[in-house]
Amino acid sequence: MKKTLELTPKQAQFVNIFIEKGLQQSAKQCAIEAGYGENVATVVASKLQNPKYYPHVVQEIERRRAELNRRYSISYKSHIQKLAELRDNAEAAGNYTGAIAAEKYRGMVAGLYIDRKEIMHGTIDQMSVGEVEDKLIELRKKLSLSGEFETIEHETLQGESIGGDGDSSLDEDGQSSVQDSS
Repeated sequence: MKKTLELTPKQAQFVNIFIEKGLQQSAKQCAIEAGYGENVATVVASKLQNPKYYPHVVQEIERRRAELNRRYSISYKSHIQKLAELRDNAEAAGNYTGAIAAEKYRGMVAGLYIDRKEIMHGTIDQMSVGEVEDKLIELRKKLSLSGEFETIEHETLQGESIGGDGDSSLDEDGQSSVQDSS
């Protein structure tokens, strides 16, 4: 290969393929797609990426990568502007759901929203009856529910299963009876 300051058509093709597909396939495969022979593709691909042999090819690869980084980079300003553009386009198209979503995300980026999550430990099963009643009173106060509330007293039956297999239930006297489902 001849060393020149301008890329040969094969070198230019290699750079294009390498920039486009270099993350999905090997440099050797990029060289083969660019038209280099399979028997020399590994050596050629290595040399084309080495500034000692082909500094102009390496410079072009770096220039193209920098261009892609600039084009696809994200900053606070560009992110806010893009969301505003998406919002405006959605609103112009009558897609108010999309416009609202874009505006909400702009607000999130700007820090106007706080994503608050509470992690509760323990369950009602681990609380005593008194703790459950206290918690219900606390929740009623917290939710500002007005009105009168009736406390329902409950009795537990010693040694009898309630709601077992669904085929039996307790009658008014607390005796088990089989229900006829026909």
